[in-house]
Amino acid sequence: MKIAILGDSLVAISTAHSLLDQETDAEVHLFTERPEIGLMNEGPGIFEKWPPCPNHWISDLKSQEPSEGSNSVRRSWFEKAIAIALSERGCIIHLRTRCTDVSSVHVEVKGAGRIGSGRIPFDIVSDMRSASETSTEWSGGVCITGGEPKLEITGNRSDGTTELWWSGPRKDTGSWLQEMKWIGEDPRESLTSEIKDGIEIARTLVDTIIQKSPGHKIE
Repeated sequence: MKIAILGDSLVAISTAHSLLDQETDAEVHLFTERPEIGLMNEGPGIFEKWPPCPNHWISDLKSQEPSEGSNSVRRSWFEKAIAIALSERGCIIHLRTRCTDVSSVHVEVKGAGRIGSGRIPFDIVSDMRSASETSTEWSGGVCITGGEPKLEITGNRSDGTTELWWSGPRKDTGSWLQEMKWIGEDPRESLTSEIKDGIEIARTLVDTIIQKSPGHKIE
């Protein structure tokens, strides 16, 4: 079974990982227009329990590996780490590749890499490039742990920094190491809920695979 996933969000990457967990013989392709996955944009990395996904989904996080006292991970590094693990598991990741025509059974692409441009046939195509359905915009900032302002949504990282999120105008503290923007429901739930969404989408795709199997009988 040959499956295409369009997009490089955490939901998309989690879907690809979960597909490989459930369908070990599947040939999974992931397409993105970006030059790399992760390390591009920053989003919420707050978690309640580590790891938020199966251990084998995560490659070496190096200095960003959460410690016992941390409840946040640098999101861009985390996405990069699980994308590396995804590639190591056999998923074919197409970087710098634009999908110009998409149907349920093929993807027309233009981009770099070994395939260049052309039409690629697939058994299943899942387009996950759409933006978030919510319009809530959050502001975020990263500062040295211990020097952060008093805000409700915070996450301490293992590298000695703290990420903070709030809804509303920019807070000028003079101590930000990084400032961020993110659109979504709740920064505290983002990491875990997007992984869960990917797993659920993968289950639905597996059901579709089963229904398409030659020996499947509809009862």
